[in-house]
Amino acid sequence: LARREAVERVMVVREQGERTQIGVLEDDVLVEHYVNKAESTSYVGNVYLGKVQNVLPSMEAAFIDIGKGRNAVLYAGEVNFEAL
Repeated sequence: LARREAVERVMVVREQGERTQIGVLEDDVLVEHYVNKAESTSYVGNVYLGKVQNVLPSMEAAFIDIGKGRNAVLYAGEVNFEAL
């Protein structure tokens, strides 16, 4: 898909304990999600590039493909919308 020129892009960063999350929104829609967990050892640096695969408004959640064969879940409650 081609990107439109007049897209409002916002990056939201949330730090909670040992975990840092970064979300990229385009026109208020989550399009990228990164997670870094200091205590986790599964990946060096634990920064994940993800692509939104499915959004379930009734659950207020998005399923993010981070390349692990199973999608990660991002709940709306985990996003700091006040930072927008």
